[in-house]
Amino acid sequence: MWSVAICLSAIFWLAGQGAATTCILQEGVEMLGNDVAEAQPTHGKHACCDSCRRNPKCKFFTYEGGNNGLCHHKSSNAPDHSRQNASCTSGFAVSIPPSPPAPADVRVSVGSRFHTTGPNFLCWNLDASRNREFFRRNISAQDPMSFGAQLARQAAEIGKRQTAGYSLLRFGGTGNDYITYAIGDVRCPPHSELRECMNATMLRDLFSFAEKARSKVIFGLSLNTGHDRWSSSNPAPDPGFPFPWDPTNAKQMLKWVLDEGFGRLLAGFEVGNEQNTKYSAEMAAKNLEVLHTLTLELFPDHATRPRLYGPDRHSFHSAQDVDVYLADYVNECGKLGVPLYGATHHEYIEVDDSSFTSAQVLDTTSRIAKAVNASVRAKSAAVKIIGGEIGPSNAGSPVCNHSSMRWANFGDSLWYADALAAKARYGYDTFCRQDYIGADYGLVDCSTGVPLPDYYTALVWTQTMGAGVLHVDPPPTDKSTVRVYAHCTSISEPSAGSKAGSVTLLALNLGNTSTTLHAPAALGHITQKYVLSPNSDPSASLLNNTGLLSTASTLNGEVLKLEDGSVPDLKGASVASLAETV
Repeated sequence: MWSVAICLSAIFWLAGQGAATTCILQEGVEMLGNDVAEAQPTHGKHACCDSCRRNPKCKFFTYEGGNNGLCHHKSSNAPDHSRQNASCTSGFAVSIPPSPPAPADVRVSVGSRFHTTGPNFLCWNLDASRNREFFRRNISAQDPMSFGAQLARQAAEIGKRQTAGYSLLRFGGTGNDYITYAIGDVRCPPHSELRECMNATMLRDLFSFAEKARSKVIFGLSLNTGHDRWSSSNPAPDPGFPFPWDPTNAKQMLKWVLDEGFGRLLAGFEVGNEQNTKYSAEMAAKNLEVLHTLTLELFPDHATRPRLYGPDRHSFHSAQDVDVYLADYVNECGKLGVPLYGATHHEYIEVDDSSFTSAQVLDTTSRIAKAVNASVRAKSAAVKIIGGEIGPSNAGSPVCNHSSMRWANFGDSLWYADALAAKARYGYDTFCRQDYIGADYGLVDCSTGVPLPDYYTALVWTQTMGAGVLHVDPPPTDKSTVRVYAHCTSISEPSAGSKAGSVTLLALNLGNTSTTLHAPAALGHITQKYVLSPNSDPSASLLNNTGLLSTASTLNGEVLKLEDGSVPDLKGASVASLAETV
């Protein structure tokens, strides 16, 4: 039996697994560029995977051809660029230690508050990229029966549960730096893989969607490079990567946004997405200085001026990836007098169905968070730490259908819940999930918009886990089969949120045996529990899978599904005990 619970006793219960050394394969996918070795003839895709495993620089691979085809070793950035190619297989190797048995009992003690997250901690992204279907998907929410309205209603349920009463919607992604804003006399350039366009209709749809989704936008402004950031080994400046940033087109667009009355929906700005391979930290800070000057002109009232975020450093996959770029950027912004609100980075720890219950893999999130916190805090005590784009995997470019559903399942909720708690524990202000819809790692299904298990995890998190982060013992480690976190209870929790001193415990049992979780007697009885579980009925799953791979969830035994297009109420089950079996 698998179950996931989160609440005044929050229990994630999953059976453990044996040791696994395997290859995660994507048939019909070719990863482009990012080679770390010369391609070599190899006897099949599994032999290619084995050779990648033996090369410490190889993080992904592409096998090209049939028997005796070519094996291409790739860096950690390889999934950023891929295409459908029936003659290729891509993937990566994993080696996961077995989950040990859970202890028979875990006695939890809760201490004082040591951190307070932002009031919109659980943020979500709309990726402005063609490979995430943004330019093909109509998100207009004006018609209540439209697909866009359905997506907005579902997102609004997250927003209304936030401490602030609304979510932050980060609008960014790889394709963001290819966009021209067709406003006024500006016309769309001829479309290409690296040339995109947003006209007034698309911008109006974006902001009306944000409003109906109870969200405000962190708007990633386009560098409009027309070049991919990995297409050249030459650092900026060069003709394809201009420096300093020219804000002319962005200014035209933002004036239009203000004239249309959408300025109230702007929470902040970024400029450039994952451009640390082309711009030094000093150059990126100077680009933000240009943006700061623009905001002073367009938003003269400090009280309503959108905040500044950056540098959106490219993905961390492990704590070893945390370099000096973030710290240098924070320092350079300070030297320029640029009021940086949040230091942002992207992160993908490459979790999948072979590692959903691995404490060692899940703890990667904590190790990265600890390293990022130390790096940023060495330069500033005031700048917020923002997970600008965090997902389970740097997923490449799968087709928007059900042919690839690697993270669209219940098992991914273990990573997501643990990652949310880990980032809050290590001082993050905001966690922006990549992404709300797109590819096979969104909160909702890419093709139908149906909520996936991670969506319901997000709902229960915002309903129960408040902004106050509390010390808890035993703390989670890379060997913790049972992982426990504690927050002040959210003010949106209907039965307990208004009671001063209410505490929510989140517990994940990754072991292959159950354990008894003993809550602190000083806090009184556990009063509510929210237990999320995968639906055991194959017909309820989009792929007829059950267990960890199910795309359907239950809450305290009741199936979670849309009712006439509306999200069901989430109600905790009443209990009165000092212990729960998980």
